[in-house]
Amino acid sequence: MAEREVFVALIDSGCSFETYYKAAIEVEAKRPKVVEPKAVRFKHGDTVGAIITEAANVALYDIQVFDERLATTPLHVLGALEYMMEKKVDLIHLSLGLKTNYREIESLCEALIEKGVAIVASFPRAGAEFVYPASYDGVISVTSDGMCAEGEVSLLNEKRLIFGANPLSNVEGVGGSSVAVAKFTRLFCRYLGEGYSRDESLELIKKGAIR
Repeated sequence: MAEREVFVALIDSGCSFETYYKAAIEVEAKRPKVVEPKAVRFKHGDTVGAIITEAANVALYDIQVFDERLATTPLHVLGALEYMMEKKVDLIHLSLGLKTNYREIESLCEALIEKGVAIVASFPRAGAEFVYPASYDGVISVTSDGMCAEGEVSLLNEKRLIFGANPLSNVEGVGGSSVAVAKFTRLFCRYLGEGYSRDESLELIKKGAIR
């Protein structure tokens, strides 16, 4: 099976290292727009991006949506997903979650999944039964699982596509579900890079899950 380049959109706080493409989302008059990225102020995006790009052949779209308080809004997420509808992308990674269901975001996720894009999003280990976009049909949810060693994945709920992964990083203040999602995405990208399809990659991860 021939290796190939894997295009990944990281929707996060931005990466200070060089990536395939960089952009940011701002909201003006209640509408998201694409702008030039600002200086990276947080380690979150760098940590998550570094984990994902440990997989070979990853071309990373670095899409900055967090503000100076490391917070984002549904309109920022909506703008990022709208932007990726126009791009060649294999996987969209969101180490974030929204507490409220927004129909516009759900519709975009449905359209992206229909195009063959994998969407991987953070799901909290405790405290919430539904978080978005992780809880949408077809979106792959990942949460912290302290029982997973580095490189391992657990299958916590096959019907809802909820997986667990190791939540630890070597960066102070960055860990938990954000890191677990990145480690899952890294594994997914390795399979995609080896030439497997989205659905084949997901089945391989299920078969390799520790439980």
